[in-house]
Amino acid sequence: MHINELPYEVLSKILEETAQANIRDGPTYTFGLSHPPLPLQKGVLQRYVRGPVPPEMLRWDATSAIRLVCWRWHEWALGYALKDVYIKRWKGGERWAELSNRRESYRLYELIDKPTGTAVYRDPFASLAHTVKTFTQFPAVAAKIKRMWFHGFYTAETDRMVFESLKNCISLTSVTLPWTTLRHMDAGAWRTLLVGTGCPLQTLELHAVDPTKQQAEDKNNMFDLEPLQSVNFGQLRRLKIFGDTTLMPITDNDLYAIARTATQLEEFHLTCISSITIDGVVAVVKASRKTLRVLEHSPRSQDGFWHPHPGSPSDSEHLCELLRSCPKLETLSISLPSVCADLFSDQNMKFAGDLQVRALHLCGHEHGRSTLEATDALQKTLRQARALIRRRATSVIPRELYIELFFAGCIFEPSYSSVHGDFSWAQLQSGGSWPETVEPSGKGPYGSTGLYEKEEEGPFQRIDEGEFLAGVRRHLLSIST
Repeated sequence: MHINELPYEVLSKILEETAQANIRDGPTYTFGLSHPPLPLQKGVLQRYVRGPVPPEMLRWDATSAIRLVCWRWHEWALGYALKDVYIKRWKGGERWAELSNRRESYRLYELIDKPTGTAVYRDPFASLAHTVKTFTQFPAVAAKIKRMWFHGFYTAETDRMVFESLKNCISLTSVTLPWTTLRHMDAGAWRTLLVGTGCPLQTLELHAVDPTKQQAEDKNNMFDLEPLQSVNFGQLRRLKIFGDTTLMPITDNDLYAIARTATQLEEFHLTCISSITIDGVVAVVKASRKTLRVLEHSPRSQDGFWHPHPGSPSDSEHLCELLRSCPKLETLSISLPSVCADLFSDQNMKFAGDLQVRALHLCGHEHGRSTLEATDALQKTLRQARALIRRRATSVIPRELYIELFFAGCIFEPSYSSVHGDFSWAQLQSGGSWPETVEPSGKGPYGSTGLYEKEEEGPFQRIDEGEFLAGVRRHLLSIST
């Protein structure tokens, strides 16, 4: 029986095992040289391992022999090697070794006692230009790609090249693009990307960074074609926006335009970005309320874990009720202007896994003062969260739920009736009589892995929730915000 007569699933598994064996046996690293000399200069060169070969290159190398066997194997190898493609901007002017690009020759290179090298300029956009050329010349190759990342291209010229490379990717379901494409590409290009390539795009990720001074001052990059009003995001299932920037950042108005048609989102991630307020988040949540399963809103800055004010809803809407009304919402990590027990009051909620809520105030107590009424509201919120945890654990299909509430500089764990925070001042004020039981905490101002500003912040401590609330009522602690 000829091997090609086997069922395709069996043949595919055999070829996959072969490719994985080739990856294990082949070179998985790249070489470089330390400070190779400039022209007409002499110096001692040292060879070093620069880093691992990217996964997509490993898959391409591992299937090089398979592609030469027959057309059927060639097509399988293309699909295996090119399902995920990562295009990264090369750093121009990098010093590199006089080394063959064929990684199978690396073992010979290891035998060279005195490696040579020189300072060479390499076009930083060469990889993108080569991608455009290859996909245009061989559209069948582009048709194999399922997922693409573009990293380091933030100019109007490179944005056009990015979209040119995507024209023939008719099987594309997920793509990561620079945020500048929202400004530099017109509505027609976006419509082609989202629904006009044969397979509707399901995942869109937009990555923002602070541009270089040259990019920020280049007038050729300072224009906005405003495509979002004429684009349909109805086929999109996952939207992720991450990264902060000062160059034409993504704002609430952009999310308003996206929310107009994005009615089928299952996942919405918004992280490390401070140019979008809670109003923009609410617009998207309302549009996809019936289908949303995952919601992440962490507007922290990229250089740390400080969460800026999420903003206040312009129409004073009760956001706890809105989130509670999402019938399929399972995973939640959100920064809210205020929170209350209503968020956890629906017995039919499908929350599971980790749930994080960062809140500035308590609903109905936006004045931020530490009053007895506010303390009672906090206690009710923690009790309701604990009741929800128990309901999920004893439901027909038991699900584990772990809730963290970040409020008033403390971290509350309803599951364990614990509170983590810095209580040293209260201990001094009480003469050491409060709290009665205190333990070291592994949590810090931003989470569960220590402290961010270690030189300025004292270590957190863990106390019982009931003792914390009693301390607030005795005015040893304050929940003012």
